[in-house]
Amino acid sequence: MDNDWGHCQHCKFFDSLARIPLPTEEAHCKHPELSKYKLVVFGASGCSGFQLRPGLRPEVEQPPEQAMEASA
Repeated sequence: MDNDWGHCQHCKFFDSLARIPLPTEEAHCKHPELSKYKLVVFGASGCSGFQLRPGLRPEVEQPPEQAMEASA
């Protein structure tokens, strides 16, 4: 797995039908290396196999003060 840690709710492998998954939402992890375990995780969970969900900007994974600086 990569060393790109991120939250499940922002990850393309978080199997949510929601357009904007919430931290409290539960969904299966579809990561190719983890799917065999049939993991059900919360959006607030995270791991190092993270890949940003299509349509999201990388700033969603930055602390709030860094995200504000990046958008300025």
